[in-house]
Amino acid sequence: MKNKRIYLCDNSIDGIFTAIYLAWSSRYGHSNIKIEEKYEGSKFANIELFAEYIVVDTDYNLSKKVADSIKKKISEEAYEMVCRVALSYYEGKADLIYRFLILAFAVGPTITERLSNEIVNRMFRLDRNVGREAHHLLGFIRFSQHADGLLISVIRPKNDVLTLVTPHFADRLSQEKFIIYDENRKLASIHIPGRQWILAQLPKLEQEKLDEIWGIDDEYSNLWKIFFKSIAIKERTNPKLQRNNLPLRYRSYMTEFKI
Repeated sequence: MKNKRIYLCDNSIDGIFTAIYLAWSSRYGHSNIKIEEKYEGSKFANIELFAEYIVVDTDYNLSKKVADSIKKKISEEAYEMVCRVALSYYEGKADLIYRFLILAFAVGPTITERLSNEIVNRMFRLDRNVGREAHHLLGFIRFSQHADGLLISVIRPKNDVLTLVTPHFADRLSQEKFIIYDENRKLASIHIPGRQWILAQLPKLEQEKLDEIWGIDDEYSNLWKIFFKSIAIKERTNPKLQRNNLPLRYRSYMTEFKI
């Protein structure tokens, strides 16, 4: 009996795809392989006895090969599902994606319809969770304007949805300079008019700076506060319904709740 081989990869779609390529091409046997994503502050997620650990360096060429294979041999729909699941906060998503692809390459394009399968069903639920959070943020993101015209928004999503929400604002605010900062991941999307938006790590944007940003009383903030007050009907206030439509966790950086 072979010892289990565990591929430890970056917590990103390219890292996961690289590990999948290496694991698959090793021909070590799918049942003897596990893929784990690395998390900040820990070398190994869960150390298993008698297991061989292989640390994977992300290789974008290998990642592209996996991506191209999924699109060509399975479907674009399956590829999009895998990418959204890779953005989820679920620990164990790397191995789940690996198990899903083992099934998908055998079944083909209909894999996304086989919800009775436990692996497919879990992928579907994670995919839906990521999509819902991204959709909510399109309506809940608020910007604060600074003296130089720069718009800044701070969010704290459970899932890594920055790449899903930024294109919407890059289209709507194409003539504006803006930053959307994911406080949980210290990651920001940066948009400059006439250029493609980019992602950047901003570890030095500390809490004091964030408090300073959201303490600014600017035109955008005032407009949101006025709008929020003007549409409210005191006699019909329903906190429970409001929490259902707008969960408390989204309100931390919403201007209208900083009155």
